Amino acid sequence: MQNLNLKIEKGKFIALLGANGVGKSTLIRTIANLQDPLAGQISLLQKNINSYKPKEFAQIVSIVLTDPIKASNLSVLDLVKMGRYPFTNWTGKLNIKDIEKVEEAIELCNISYLQDANISEISDGQLQKTMIARALSQDGQLMLLDEPTVHLDANNRYTTLELLRNLVNQTQKTILISTHQVETAIGIADEIWLARCGENIISGSPKSLKESGEIEKEFPYIHKLNYH
Repeated sequence: MQNLNLKIEKGKFIALLGANGVGKSTLIRTIANLQDPLAGQISLLQKNINSYKPKEFAQIVSIVLTDPIKASNLSVLDLVKMGRYPFTNWTGKLNIKDIEKVEEAIELCNISYLQDANISEISDGQLQKTMIARALSQDGQLMLLDEPTVHLDANNRYTTLELLRNLVNQTQKTILISTHQVETAIGIADEIWLARCGENIISGSPKSLKESGEIEKEFPYIHKLNYH
């Protein structure tokens, strides 16, 4: 990827697609302000992301990475509560609004029945929903997810992407994911970012990229699907 000039609009579900090694995770981590851009700059709400303080940035952007959770002695509820950290003081105590955001995230992610379970005792699919709920509880405007289905079975891969689609519809937040679930992503995303080695990213609706032949050029096995 090179010469990137991309815009993320509010209330969109965007899927970043491309072959292994093309730089999808690097781009997600750069937008998340976890590493510096190789060139140029990234603006968030008309402000360079490097000028934000960490807590200030975390109040706007939340992220779900593929890194394993090191602490296993937490309940689902405890993990989701951690999403409110950017809004708490040094005591870490949650106020009424914080609790409301946590409860709302748990309900939207359909894990209310799990909230007292230890995260070491739930399935991979349930854990990923919990991680999404934690990010959702931050109540920022943008959620970034790097390969959110990479460790999941076929059923959970679909239900996870379907959950993210529903969250965009229900909350009007913007969600950007990188994924190898090409067929599902182009069937439910509002916008596709198509990453190619040594070339610019092509962005557009699944329908427009289908009609231009760009999707089939990058993924020749893609055939008849319903596009937006």
